Amino acid sequence: MNSQNATDSYQELAGKFGYPQSKYLPMILKKVASPEQAKMMLQLTATNEQIAESLHMDKQKVEDAMQELFQKGVAFPTSKGWRLGRMIDALHDMTLTNTKYWDSYGGNEYGDLWRKFEEEEWFPSLLQYVSMRGIPVTRTVPAWHAVADNPGLMPEEDIRAIFKSATTIVSVPCPCRREIYDRQCGSPDEMCFSLGRSAEYNLKRGVGRKLTYDEAIKMIGECQKHNAVTQVPNSRVTNQIVCNCHSCCCVGFRSARQLGFSQTAFAASRYVAKVVDTVKCSACQKCVETCQFEAVEMKKYPDIVKWKAYINTDKCLGCGNCVIKCNKKAVVLELVRPPEHIPQELTDMYAYDDANKKKQ
Repeated sequence: MNSQNATDSYQELAGKFGYPQSKYLPMILKKVASPEQAKMMLQLTATNEQIAESLHMDKQKVEDAMQELFQKGVAFPTSKGWRLGRMIDALHDMTLTNTKYWDSYGGNEYGDLWRKFEEEEWFPSLLQYVSMRGIPVTRTVPAWHAVADNPGLMPEEDIRAIFKSATTIVSVPCPCRREIYDRQCGSPDEMCFSLGRSAEYNLKRGVGRKLTYDEAIKMIGECQKHNAVTQVPNSRVTNQIVCNCHSCCCVGFRSARQLGFSQTAFAASRYVAKVVDTVKCSACQKCVETCQFEAVEMKKYPDIVKWKAYINTDKCLGCGNCVIKCNKKAVVLELVRPPEHIPQELTDMYAYDDANKKKQ
């Protein structure tokens, strides 16, 4: 296969992911798939036999190649044969979570390519989708220690209930952290969870570590020690993923900072942080350091000599991390939004890909 044909294959594949004119996506795909595998991917949906016949290849060689692409997260088995995973979010998440292939992708170079693609090509399309959709894609789940005794807490916003309802829980390396290998937060790679069928899928392709309920709760506690913000799909159903995000490395938070659409892209929890006792506040500023959204600052209150914590509720997403870090219990989460704040319908985390492709 000559180099020109190989280049054309990767560019054609980029089109199938919704970016036919992309500069960086063909480079990313070239890291993931060999020229021969790229040709196979262009045949999908198809069976091993159909691919072998169409490309005049040995069937066993095709089977081995497709199994590798499955482990990488770019090909999925169906009743009609292998299907190409054509969602850009999934390409990002699946290829980066299987650390087995990190070196073969080029290591840090692979992460750098994703950064360039995101900042120049992906993030702008995210802004268009979020503006068009009008409903946030993800929702903040409050730290359960901060709301454990609140009588208004619903199961869909209680991480304990979410884990109890999951048939399978698997911890997976966070794809965003894998990409941002030089991140400022210094948090470990293993900070995210897949649930149910998504968890079983990851285990089948050799990704992740199966957890018990108690292990999952313990891990959530470790995430909160790193000031991570728990995010789930914005609906009453959480049966796919639970992310724990930082503003320095999360794809969503980074795009929000670059494009300025955090309030429409990420739903707050039904709670908001509030300083309830300025006398108790010791001005230690742990809440300021903890907040990922710059919602906490120090303020001069009337008749109080020392500056005290102040929370801008317009910026607060109600994650509760500042409540946990306040040793003086001067900050609490207050229930301010009705149950209807959480949509009934299941939010498709990758739905914008289809919308993006229709505009091509």
